[in-house]
Amino acid sequence: MTSQLPSYPGSGTGQADGTGPGPGAAASAPGRSAGPSPDEDMAGWHRLHPLSPLVRSGRHFTGLLILLVLLVVANGRKSGGGEFISEGVVIAVVLVVGIINWAVTRWRVERGVLFIETGLIRRQSLRFPLSQVQAIDVVQTGLARTLGLAAIQLRMAGADSSDAKLLALRKAEALRLREELLSLSKASHSSTSQAGAAVTAPRTQATAPTATPAQPQADERVLFHVRPGRLAAGLIFSITGVVMVIIIAAIVVITVFVHSPTANASYLPVLIGAIIGVWRQFNGQYGTMVALAPDGVRLRSGLVQTTAETIRPGRIQAVRLVEPLVWRWFGWAKLEVDVAGPRQRRENRSESRRLRALIPVGTRAEAEKMLSELVADAPRPTQRPPASTRWKAPLNYHFLAFGGDDRYAVAARGRLRRTTTWVPLEKVQSVRWVQGPVQRRLGLASVKLDVAGKRVTASATDRTVPEAAELLTRLPAQARAARARAGASERAGARASEPDGTRASEPDGTRVSEPDGTSAEHPTPAGGQSS
Repeated sequence: MTSQLPSYPGSGTGQADGTGPGPGAAASAPGRSAGPSPDEDMAGWHRLHPLSPLVRSGRHFTGLLILLVLLVVANGRKSGGGEFISEGVVIAVVLVVGIINWAVTRWRVERGVLFIETGLIRRQSLRFPLSQVQAIDVVQTGLARTLGLAAIQLRMAGADSSDAKLLALRKAEALRLREELLSLSKASHSSTSQAGAAVTAPRTQATAPTATPAQPQADERVLFHVRPGRLAAGLIFSITGVVMVIIIAAIVVITVFVHSPTANASYLPVLIGAIIGVWRQFNGQYGTMVALAPDGVRLRSGLVQTTAETIRPGRIQAVRLVEPLVWRWFGWAKLEVDVAGPRQRRENRSESRRLRALIPVGTRAEAEKMLSELVADAPRPTQRPPASTRWKAPLNYHFLAFGGDDRYAVAARGRLRRTTTWVPLEKVQSVRWVQGPVQRRLGLASVKLDVAGKRVTASATDRTVPEAAELLTRLPAQARAARARAGASERAGARASEPDGTRASEPDGTRVSEPDGTSAEHPTPAGGQSS
């Protein structure tokens, strides 16, 4: 692979300083298979952009700048403008800390593994196998956009990937680096060690992107572009938006009729929280554009902070169609996908459960079109629960349904917020039998299918005990067969992509215990762990 990687002052070429992992560091760990071997430029040590400390400070930079201005003004009035020693000390300390942070941070890619080393007193050496990458984002905060910089964020499976981030690179270089990492990730996933020898990926030329993250590229087929007006209206009619409108109306009523500043002040924290929630969603989903490309599904969004994300093929764990009650009056819907990965350190509880919205707000026709691209011949939930379910869920009974085929399981539920979830059987991590006291009394049970995502399940809720038992027996066998077909298809694709006709080694088999007590040998599904 011909690499076009960023090079900044202080970038090394690997072992010049005698520190850091050597050429065989990535392969020396037990059980780690050697991936594709990059060129020397890719394997050498690289530093971030010198302005990375400024971008890293982000939200705190504005507050620090205001503090410095206040100190300058206060001391200027006090000493007549001739005493600025304290301000100089503060600025010097900030500059020194930023320079040290930049100087001790470096990164490299060696044998399909991204190495990041950072820290002065508490040194950290982080390793992220590219074969476990679920998605790669190019993120630009408002400050980074002003400086022409961008960050690379890797989303990993089965680990906290908050530290799998490169802050910051020039935007064009970040886009090129993302293409190279995606290429290496794909090659690392499809190649394994063969008698201790590394399998080298075909050498390809990494071409620079032909457009900015906000514009379609030549190899893309655009599927959806959100309308700003519809997005704003959809957020106002969401639960958070309705809460915000109610609080504003309550404040207006209290101001006009009660004239109680204390009562108004008691509503302000809730109002501020609702406004921040609506703004975060609008800022994150503004300008959402979804396109299909050879390397996967490309998602771009953001108003102040922009994100360009690529979800590799086969990494989507579940697809969910959401239709809130008010949205159904306008014929609107939301389509979300789930990608494997745990809650990140900087995510709050609600953000950790939030899926990626490919269609934040769109028409039902747009959602169906996107669904057909993600789930071929999507099955529909046609199996209704028994009549006895009315005693347990009288309001939700008519909206409970389950269905599927040999590829997908699909479940629907919800009266006020109708959701329909499609789960690929090859991604199923566990099948659970759930039966509460009321269900036992009515002769009902539920069967839940879990995937390696953010707590997404497809649930056959409130079924008769014989039907639930039949599902508990049938679904693990179908999931095993789906994984076997997916593994065979992946191996066939890897053999077809070999330029010299050589056959790549088979993936490691992993024994997975099924809920019915049986076990079978099959490849571990991409993007998840065996259960």
